[in-house]
Amino acid sequence: MASSIRQEQILDRAVELVAKAGLANLTMKKIAGRVGFSEAAIYRHFPTKQRLLISLMDRLERLLLDPIRAIAADATTPPADRLSSILTHHLRIVLDHDSLPILLLAEASASGDPKLVQRMRDIFSPYRALLRELLTQVRPKGRSGRAGVTGTDGPETAIGPDSLALLMLGVPAALAIQHRLQPQRAIERQAITEVAPWLLAAIAGGRATAPSRRTRR
Repeated sequence: MASSIRQEQILDRAVELVAKAGLANLTMKKIAGRVGFSEAAIYRHFPTKQRLLISLMDRLERLLLDPIRAIAADATTPPADRLSSILTHHLRIVLDHDSLPILLLAEASASGDPKLVQRMRDIFSPYRALLRELLTQVRPKGRSGRAGVTGTDGPETAIGPDSLALLMLGVPAALAIQHRLQPQRAIERQAITEVAPWLLAAIAGGRATAPSRRTRR
């Protein structure tokens, strides 16, 4: 029990360091200094930096994917509403945890470490599959076998649920980049109050419309 608490404390401080200086500057020595342990004590809990990063990814899964699974499984809620809740949850995780999801994804990709890459796949593959399933329910297939999304100034364009899932995943990723490089509260609020509803309206209704005045801040 005590060991588990210490590990969580170490991960808490590691997240703080990542938020402050990015994963590239995360070292066991810096974590030890922030926790108040010796560096050797850190290694007793996490023998390698790889193990520490995987534990951070485990935490990300609990924060991000576990609630999303619960939202997706709620058959009493319409699929479009579940998609809205999922996207809003993801956006809030990005802001509340200083873009941790995309930072870990970038670290895994850049490292070339098969274990880190696989761990991120274990998180995002089922996430994308959940989105795809809900999107299939929201946008019934036409003759082409794809959902049709109609823009305000053009004809219907066929786009499949896999591509729509990527589009949805792109909104939190873009917000994470914005938040890290040039944080602006107004833009970040708009991602939740304007961009997300607009995108979901376009997917569910087939026509993109401007957000109502009530959603503007």
